[in-house]
Amino acid sequence: MLISPHAGFMFSGPVAGKGYATIDKAATTVIILGPSHHEWFSGVSISDVDYYATPLGSVTLAKDIIAKLRKNPLVTFSAAADAPEHSIEVQLPFLQVALFSFSIVPIITGKVDAQAVADLIAPILTPSTLVVASSDLSHYHGSAEAKIIDNATIQTILSGNFDGALDACGELPIRVVMRLARTEGLIPELLDSRNSFETAHMQENRVVGYASIGYFKKKSK
Repeated sequence: MLISPHAGFMFSGPVAGKGYATIDKAATTVIILGPSHHEWFSGVSISDVDYYATPLGSVTLAKDIIAKLRKNPLVTFSAAADAPEHSIEVQLPFLQVALFSFSIVPIITGKVDAQAVADLIAPILTPSTLVVASSDLSHYHGSAEAKIIDNATIQTILSGNFDGALDACGELPIRVVMRLARTEGLIPELLDSRNSFETAHMQENRVVGYASIGYFKKKSK
């Protein structure tokens, strides 16, 4: 499992790359959990398209898995949330470079309980499944202040405190992954943490924070 940022590649790409460099290249199914930035809705939305297209080619959806998930009343499709949403799409080029062959389950989270989403996903996890929580951290603070805020969020994640404070646009996806990781016995590890001033040298007084956190069977080297 992986927590990965979703800003423009020039800003969050260096941080995201640290996370994707660690994933198992044998993964064949990727569940991507992203927040809805544009539309309020209840439950979770799964796109009804056949594939996503990037400059690196097409990424197909795991239709059989999605069909099973749609039987749950939690699952819907919000076109208004799906069409403009970037949190899923930004992850795809990294996956296309890192993995040999895969399909995705793109899940946009709305107003929903984190444990309910974890319970939805848990039955479809296999050893060849990767789960990605797409999220940036704090927004539009000065760089020094952002580091303090983001460090507190990171410590909440690393501690596994389900009720701890998180300053992140993908708070819900992160809380889902935290719960799934506890069930699967995975250990979180911080791989990289920087903000947009540190990566792209832009607007030191108005930054966005990023972190890559991987979940592993045991502490990595």
